[in-house]
Parts: sequence; structure tokens; C-alpha cells
Amino acid sequence: MAKIRARGIIIKQSDYGEGHRMLSIFTEEYGIIKAVSYGVKKSKSKASASSQFLCYGDFDLYKNDNKDIMTVNNIDIADGFYPVSEDIKKLSLCVYLADITYSILGMNNPDSRILHIFLNSIYALAYRNESLNKIKAVYEFKLMCAGGYMPALDACVSCGRGEVSAFDLLKGGMVCRECGGKYIVRIDKAMSLALSYISSCEDKKMLAFTASDELTERLGKLTEQYISLQLDHVFQSLDYYKTMLEM
Repeated sequence: MAKIRARGIIIKQSDYGEGHRMLSIFTEEYGIIKAVSYGVKKSKSKASASSQFLCYGDFDLYKNDNKDIMTVNNIDIADGFYPVSEDIKKLSLCVYLADITYSILGMNNPDSRILHIFLNSIYALAYRNESLNKIKAVYEFKLMCAGGYMPALDACVSCGRGEVSAFDLLKGGMVCRECGGKYIVRIDKAMSLALSYISSCEDKKMLAFTASDELTERLGKLTEQYISLQLDHVFQSLDYYKTMLEM
């Protein structure tokens, strides 16, 4: 049994047997891994607070060569992003962001860029005064760009012409009037500039632009539909987040 130490953030948790918790930990070195925190649900367990959703820190893990699931030995917390857990809207959005991240990466696929984009978004939700829907839309689009679904934005994805007027959610990019498809969203200059900025800016500056609530709402509809069509998946966590916004 090998002992490893990895920095990461818990992106999923679930009950496992009596008194235990199964964790999905997004680590820089190993990607998303599964690990069991034994006895963590017992009332006297010191590890309970550190085995929660979004706890970020250094994980001491035991890896059995014959099993994919590791065992948590200790967690040194660097940040718990606790303001998120105190707001059901922020918390439900984080669950959705974790879901789409998991869908893009799968298990055991290291991607330090996506990890830091995810951490930047969680940090913004916890400590910055940013619109929730802006953070959602920007992360959705940045994740797709970083995860292998970079759309064609400078010319028609079908014919290559430069004069484009809409975004084709299925083809994955801008299209001209002649090449419009079934799943298109009309794009104005403000939307085009926002998409271009998010796709090309430094990851740490992905939220450093101004957008009206109306633009953010339109942008969010496009990005969530783009993810759903490209991944061929409907995310129940997105529906739950929208329900929480209505409360």
C-alpha cells in the first residue's frame, strides 16, 4: 500500500456504509480520484469538517495497488470556501459546476488548468461580489474551451466565411446566414465580444469584464445549451440551481 500526498478539492461526497464518506477529489497530480474517509460521520470524528464538499487542501492518501479507490489518512485544509455553504444559491451553483467538470474530465485525467479555473470560480463565489449567473456562464464557456470544445468564433464553422451572425450549438461555432443550422442562437456585437474575451483571455482574468444583467442572462442560456448538446447530457443540478434562484 503506497502513501501519496496530493493537493486538491472535494467536488463530490456521498455516504458510504455506516459512518463513512466517499469523496471525489479533484487533484492537480492525479485528476479526479475517489477516496473513502472512514469513520468520518461519527460524532467524535475530527475529520468530519475536512471531508466536506469544496474543502481544499493537502490530502494524505493510501493507495492500494489492486483498487481504484484510495483511503484518506489526513486532510490539511487550506480553504473551506465556507461562505458558499452558507448560501443555498451559491452552493447549488457549485454542485452544478462540479458536475460539468466531472463530465468533461472523467476519472484520473490530470488537468491543472481546469482545476485552477474551477478554483478561481469557487473563490469568486465565496469572496467576490460577482453575479452568480456571470460566474456560471463564464465558467461554462471557459471549461468547454479548456476541455477540448473550443468553438470557432472568427469565421463560419461550416464554410469559412468571415461574416457570421449566429452561434451553432451543435456544430460548435459561429455560422453565416447561409449556413445556419437547427440549433442556432443569434449573436449581436456585445455577445460576440463577450464570447471572444472569455475564450482568449488569461484564465485568472476571465471575470474581469463588465456585462449587463441582460447580456449575462443571454450568455448563460447559450453556454448551458452548448454544454448540454455537446456532452449530450441534461444536468439535474442545473435545474435545481434554477429552482433555488426562484426562491
